[in-house]
Amino acid sequence: MYRYLEHTADELLEVQAASLSEALQDAVLGSFELIGRGVQENTEFEIEVHSPTLKDLVVDLLQQVVAQCEIREVSPVGVTVLEVNEDEPFAKILIRGEHAVPPNEIKAVTYHLLKVEQKDGDWHINVLFDV
Repeated sequence: MYRYLEHTADELLEVQAASLSEALQDAVLGSFELIGRGVQENTEFEIEVHSPTLKDLVVDLLQQVVAQCEIREVSPVGVTVLEVNEDEPFAKILIRGEHAVPPNEIKAVTYHLLKVEQKDGDWHINVLFDV
C-alpha cells in the first residue's frame, strides 16, 4: 500500500513580467517573503551570477540570495537589478536590507516545476522553494 501525504514544506512562486530584468527582480522580491523582510535599509551587498542556461541563472541567483542573506545576517528589504544578459546568462543585483538574522530558513531553490520562458511578450518564471 502506498499513499501521498500533504507536504507543506514547499512554496511555488509564479512570476510574470514584461522583461527578464523585471521577472528576476520580482522573483528575488518573492524570495524575500519566504526569507523574512527587514524593516530598514542599513546594509547592502551585490550578487553576480554567470550560468549556462536561463533556468540555471534563476536557480543560481535565488540560491545566492538565500545563502548570502543567511551568511551576512541580512533580512532583505529591496533589490535593484544592475545588469542582465539573457544571451549569455548573467545577472548582477544589489540587495538592500537590515542587518538582522533572517527569521525563516529556505532549505533549497529547486529545479522541480522550474519554468523560465518568454510567452506572448512576457517573461514567465515558476520556481519551487523547499522551506
